[in-house]
This record gives sequence, C-alpha cells and structure tokens, in this order.
Amino acid sequence: MEKPPHRSDLARTIAARDFPLPAEASFESVLAHFIERHEAGQPVRLDEMVERYPQHAEPLRSFAANQMWLDPGTESGCGALIGECLDDFLLTHEIARGGMGTVYAAVQQSLRREVAVKLISDGLLANADLKLRFRIEAEAAATLSHPHILPIHAIGCWRGMDYFVMPLVSGDSLQVGVQRRQVHLESIAGDVRATRSDAERDTICRSITQVRDIARAVAYAHRRGIIHRDIKPDNVLVDADGQPKIVDFGLAKWHRDEPGMTRDGQIIGTPHYMSPEQARGESDVTAATDIYSLGGILFALLTGQPPHTGSSTAEVLGNVLREETPSLRLTWPGGMPRFPQLADVEHVLARAMAPDRTRRYRSADDLADDLHRILAGESPLAVPDGILSKVSRELARDQHQDAFANWGRALTRIGICVFIAHLLMFVVTEAMTPEIRQSMSQSALSTASLLGYFVPRLFMLIGIGWTIHNARDGCWMPRGVAERPVWSIWLGYLAALAMVNVLWAAGYFDHSDVMVLAALMSGFGFLAMAGHLWGGNAISGIIFFVIAGLNASWPRWSPLLLGSGWLIAMWILGRRYAAPSSPVEDSICD
Repeated sequence: MEKPPHRSDLARTIAARDFPLPAEASFESVLAHFIERHEAGQPVRLDEMVERYPQHAEPLRSFAANQMWLDPGTESGCGALIGECLDDFLLTHEIARGGMGTVYAAVQQSLRREVAVKLISDGLLANADLKLRFRIEAEAAATLSHPHILPIHAIGCWRGMDYFVMPLVSGDSLQVGVQRRQVHLESIAGDVRATRSDAERDTICRSITQVRDIARAVAYAHRRGIIHRDIKPDNVLVDADGQPKIVDFGLAKWHRDEPGMTRDGQIIGTPHYMSPEQARGESDVTAATDIYSLGGILFALLTGQPPHTGSSTAEVLGNVLREETPSLRLTWPGGMPRFPQLADVEHVLARAMAPDRTRRYRSADDLADDLHRILAGESPLAVPDGILSKVSRELARDQHQDAFANWGRALTRIGICVFIAHLLMFVVTEAMTPEIRQSMSQSALSTASLLGYFVPRLFMLIGIGWTIHNARDGCWMPRGVAERPVWSIWLGYLAALAMVNVLWAAGYFDHSDVMVLAALMSGFGFLAMAGHLWGGNAISGIIFFVIAGLNASWPRWSPLLLGSGWLIAMWILGRRYAAPSSPVEDSICD
C-alpha cells in the first residue's frame, strides 16, 4: 500500500509542471491555479512557483504554511513558521491547533518572557466571518481581568494574519484530567477500599473546587455581557499551581456582536457539553447555557466521561435533546462511592443541567455558592424536590401551548354548550312526572328519553360543531402533531358514548348508568390530555371521577353535575389558552 505523503511534502509541492499563467498574474489567479493543480493530483514544487512568480513569494509561503485544510488528517506541519518573528514574538514551537487558530509557544524578545501566540486559521485565506470571530475572541478576552481567565497581552496583525498574545501556561487542559480520571476509575472499579480512600475523596473535592473557581470566572464574564458558549474541559487550562484558566472565547456571544453573527438553526458549541437549547440551534442563548456546560465539566471530572456520548456528532446531539440530566450513579464506573459530597453534587447537577433552562441556577455565582457549601460541609440550596414540588411541576407542564394559544374563547364556548345541554336535560326531566321519568330510565326509545336526553344532546353537538367550525375557519382535520392526539382522544370519547347509548337502547343500561359512564369517560379524556398538553388537565380528570361517584349516588342530579363539571373544566382550559404563549416551556419534549 502506498504511503501517504507527509504534510511537509505537501507544503513544498503544490502546483503543476507547466505555468499557463503569465508572469505578471495576480496572486488570486496564481492561488486558484495552485489549488486546482493540487486537487487534480498534479503536484508542483513550491520553490518553482516562487521562482515563476517572485512578486508573490511571501503570500505563497504563508499559504503553504497554513494549508492544513488541503490534506486533512495529515500531521501538523507549521514548521515554516517556526523561527519566524511575529513583530516582537519569536515562534519556537506549535502547542495546539483548533478551528479558530493555531497556538504557538513564543518568546517576547523585548521583555524576554515566554508567551503563547494564537494565529488565525487559514492565514491570508481566512474569510470575513472567521476574522470577525477571531477579533471578537481577542477583544472579549481582553476586556476581562480575572484570576481564572487567561488574559490577553497584545493583539496584532502580521503579514495580513491576525494574532493575539497570551501568557504561556505550562500545565495541561482539564481534558487531560478527564482522560486520566477515566483510566483511574476503570483500574479501581470493584475495589471498595480504593473507591472509598482519602485519595479518592481528595480528587472529588479538588474537582468540585476547580469547577467552583471556573464558575466564578464565568459569572464575572456574564456580568460584563459575555457568554462563552463553549465551556468544556479542553478550554480550561491548569497552571503550575493547579489554578484553572478559561481560554478560547472564539464562540463567545458578546453584547457587541455584529448582527447576524449567530442565526437560528446554527449549532454553536461542542456537542458533548452542549445544552439542549444549543443543540436545537437557538440563537438566544443565555447565561443558563454556560451553567449547563459547567455542570457537564463537573460530571466529566468526576466520572471520566462527558455527560453526553455517541458514535457520531448527530447521535450526540440527539442524546442531548432526548436525555434527562445525566446520572452520576448510573455513569460512575464500578458504582458511585458513598461520599456525602457526591449525594449533594447529584442535586447540584440536577439543577445546573436541567433540560429546561428556566429550572437551572439563576447565575453561575449561585452554582459556585452551592459548590462552596458542599466543600464547607453544608447542604446546597439545590435540595431534592419534595413530592408536592414534583406534582406542582408536572401540573404546570405544557409542551404544546403555542399550538393551542388561540383556542381560549372556543374552549369556553364548548363548555357553555355542554352545560346548557345538560341543564336543559335536568330541567326537562324535573318537569316530568315520576311515571314518565321511570319510562325514560327503562328505555332510550321512549318519548321522555328523546325530549329529556337526545334532543338536548343533538343541540349540544350542533353548538360544538359550529364553534369548532368558526374557530378553525372551516377546517375539521387536525393540523400537525400537537392536535392529532387531541382529535383521537375526543373522537374516541364520542364513539364510546355512542356505543353506550346503543347499549342503553338495547336494555343493558338505564339512563342513570349513562351519566355515570359519561363522567368516567370524561375523566379518562382529561387525564389523557394531561399527558399530551397541560398537566393541569389531570385535576379536571380527577374531578370527573368524583362526579361519576356522585352521579351513581344521586342520579336525579347527574345531568347538572356532569354539565357543571364540563363548564368548569373548559372554562379553566379556556383561560389557560387565552393567555399569550409562554416563551419558556418544556420544548425539549417537543
């Protein structure tokens, strides 16, 4: 098998044997020819290109030094820049390479100190968007002065390529710590003594301390209008003293951002530590986005694994959207040790990484405060919810409110139609003599049944149909996935009620049984609605079950009881959907 060329070879051999362009050709034309030949598999030596077009020697060499995109997957080959002086900064070796730029170790000659220089990716070929993001990263970081944020010493431009200068941190990133943690936990899995040792306790406390300090720095940035949007272990360096330093503000959202820098549907961030709103491509990210990622870092430092995993980026993003808050207990290799700090950390993670961002900490400082409480042996404020809080949250939940936001008036009218029909049933039956009422109970085909039950029901159905027809502009079919289950629930209710009436006519039930069954089916319908729409429908469902019992005990009052139940339930539902839709719902379950 032929060995692929080394990247350094590609940096020296990139054009064709002949040069159809004139010697005075523009750099853009030469560069286009340069790339076409490479893509066509017809290599040309760089020195031949420089000899042919000496006026473009410098930009051609700069391009060759920054052309990793021509051969992705090959080794980094920025040797052409090693030994170069970017103004006052002598580049000594490459440290790291990312989407926004390449970081070099350098020496600032005037002060004789070691620094790190970040040079924009693609060099002279960097597009306007990349240059803008690079500038925003530099300017955003330059406005911040915090012990846990890596400062910016200088910003400059060398031969048309932007760069900025930072202190040189000799330590590793937190990602190295996460990888070491994974190896360590796998090696001690099942060893009870090792998992409960003082060394393990110290590691846990150190991880909590680091994330607390990072959270303080993030809160500081938030107060100055900067949201990082890519908080992850790779973007936190640890210096020689063990202090974390946040770096890489390349994806930061700043109050000074240019319009259109971030658009709806544009996914910004690293999937493994990304919040659900980022995974959905929402542009209006808030401080809650960084808080979610801070929780992800703590999770990774403790378990050795990122909070969301997958075999591909698409799978990771899908898991971010589908999964609830990741569990320490289920993820911890060999089982989570029984340290009291970890039980408290679980509560903190549940709040910091809540899928609904409105349920996360209000600020990164609040998260840091809770982590500090854990370190001090105190209980965090993120205490576990009691049963009442959980029930209250489920009752308030509404995952399709926007789809029904204009239904309020129609729902109230439907409730009025049902109530009037049942009130009419009650009035008509009360006006009957006992003998006629008895015939109504015994036969659905009697005149009393027609007048006291079926005629009011018919008017009720006509009123409901007229209301729906007007509210939906004549459209009777469901529109979208939000409405389809609602149609199924209530069409099933009407079909079941029709069958009950048939069985009543056949002599299997009497009139009082019909009212009991109608209340039970109404309760089932509203409980089903609670699972799909607003959770408060569950209360209406329970009320109808109570009404069913009352109907069985006092059959004479059953029409009035059932009609009143419908009026109240639909009035409440109408009020719910008459209000403007809330911008913060459980959209994750959409």
